[in-house]
Amino acid sequence: MTIRLRIAIADDEADMRDFLARMLPRCGHEVVSSAKTGLQLVEDCRRVVPDLVITDIKMPELDGIEASTLINRERPVPVILISAYHDPVLLARAANDHALGYLVKPITFADLQPAIDLAMERFNELQSRSTGDRISPDSAPTCQPKQ
Repeated sequence: MTIRLRIAIADDEADMRDFLARMLPRCGHEVVSSAKTGLQLVEDCRRVVPDLVITDIKMPELDGIEASTLINRERPVPVILISAYHDPVLLARAANDHALGYLVKPITFADLQPAIDLAMERFNELQSRSTGDRISPDSAPTCQPKQ
């Protein structure tokens, strides 16, 4: 059985939003939100209830770390952070229970599914400690390069 994740994405750069919106469906996932700001991401997540959030860190209104913290106060959801910077300060801020992945731009198609698999596996481990529920990693979709 293939698990089709409902993913909310956020980046203030249209090119990155477009890239993610094109690539994630090729991995078998559905993009349910494409936000330009951290505040829009928070609002969209309240409305669409995603299974996973992939967000840029540096964005207007709220950065991705602040937005993911607000989102997780309402409902636990795994987060993969993306940034153009490999900054130890950002990594330290990102080190929390819901930020379960970190990708440095430029991101390639091949980067996405391993990051998603790892984030979901870690999230499931954290959640199973409290609920006992778990999504099997064998049932996660696999990205296939476009022929």
